[in-house]
Amino acid sequence: MRIGAVVLAAGIASRMGDFKPMLPLGKESVIQNVVRVLQSAGARQIVVVTGYRSEVLVDHLKNTGVMFAENKRFAQTKMFDSVLLGLRALGDTCDKVLVTPADVPLVRVDTVRALLGEEGPCVRPLYQGEPGHPILLDRAVVPLLMGCSGKGGLRGAIQELGLPLRDVAVEDENTIFDIDTPDDYVTLLHRAGQRRIRMKNQLVIGTDELFFGSGCAQLLEMIDLTGTITAASEAMHMSYSKAWKMLNKMEEQLGDKVVIRSNGGSEGGSTSLTDRGRQLLRAYRGMQQELSQAGEALLRKYFGDTF
Repeated sequence: MRIGAVVLAAGIASRMGDFKPMLPLGKESVIQNVVRVLQSAGARQIVVVTGYRSEVLVDHLKNTGVMFAENKRFAQTKMFDSVLLGLRALGDTCDKVLVTPADVPLVRVDTVRALLGEEGPCVRPLYQGEPGHPILLDRAVVPLLMGCSGKGGLRGAIQELGLPLRDVAVEDENTIFDIDTPDDYVTLLHRAGQRRIRMKNQLVIGTDELFFGSGCAQLLEMIDLTGTITAASEAMHMSYSKAWKMLNKMEEQLGDKVVIRSNGGSEGGSTSLTDRGRQLLRAYRGMQQELSQAGEALLRKYFGDTF
């Protein structure tokens, strides 16, 4: 039986305040754990659907043997659109396909294998009455999903098609545990037995006062992607007024414009980054990456395997 998988990793994860797929989890990252579990369970073709910070994620997973599909409109689309992108990338190559978000990393290998042993067009794990991930699809379901509206996500599409959804009771609580917030991440580490010393770099820069951190960088990235402050703030689950306050603070501290807004026209107004804004974002991301690498090296140097 040919097993494939779609891992959904396109979202911005604004509530976490960090890039969820690459958060450390033991000697791997969150998404590396997801990929390893799927491969250990028998998935030979895995498509990771990227979006936000796609290039960074592709480079991070380049040695894992996965394929990639980029959702370029991740800020304007729903998760179901990423599901369809991943399924299209797999094509007609798999008998069964596992679909899971990238932020559900601790599902046990034996749980996934148990799901693969079940029959039916759609199978999902059920822990104490609560549905979880991954969801298993038979190859016959895939072309049917392509014509669905996407309302209600993948589960909504299954209902729309009137397909039977087989619930399989499991004793794996991790099927229902995802990480959306920093507190969830701490809980994740405890569940994984990761009590070793770790660190968190929060790069914040400023002039008279510190004003530019990861949230500001995300906002500039989303404005660059969406072309409007409204769409950018919606993608980040942030109020429009808060977005403008952040932008005004950046420009006040820098003494220069970071965005330029054009009003009117048949398609309405738009917002784009100035050269100064792009320079700021590029410098911040570069420094953030090097700081993270240096920090991990120092952590290994001073703490090693003794803590």
